[in-house]
Amino acid sequence: MPLFDFMKKSQPAPVTFPAELGSPVSGDFIPMASLKDEAFAQGKLGTCCGVKPTDGNICSPIEGVISEITDTSHALVIQAGEIEVLIHAGIHTVNMKGEGFKTLVKLGQVVKKGTPVLQMDLWKVRNSGYDDTVIIAVSNSKDFSGVEALRSEGKVKAEDGLLKVSK
Repeated sequence: MPLFDFMKKSQPAPVTFPAELGSPVSGDFIPMASLKDEAFAQGKLGTCCGVKPTDGNICSPIEGVISEITDTSHALVIQAGEIEVLIHAGIHTVNMKGEGFKTLVKLGQVVKKGTPVLQMDLWKVRNSGYDDTVIIAVSNSKDFSGVEALRSEGKVKAEDGLLKVSK
């Protein structure tokens, strides 16, 4: 390896379509219309779905670059080519002001599918009275010919296919 190769900024692989977004956590699948947040359930933040998690380890659903991180560490955006993927840990958890959440990545970091990106303390979220459902949304869904769920119910493991994005 040449001496300065370590200084080159790594780039994510190009996205091929249809693109598949994996589950950010293991748990029970929740379709968009059943989400307990009106904005997400009505698709106002893009086509989405949720997973009621069995643990608080949240991973990247696709290879891309971390483009946004909330100050409260409950949500982030991954830019995967043209696709903007929002991961939102819990419902109305912004009100927890960061308590129970930890960001594991930095802005501009390249992540692979399955890379841990957030941690959510499920006990703290539940005992604070919030829903711990992890939502994954394609926030720019209107830029594509289709964004659809790959399932309608059931248990999922982290990285199992959840959403398909077609150009």
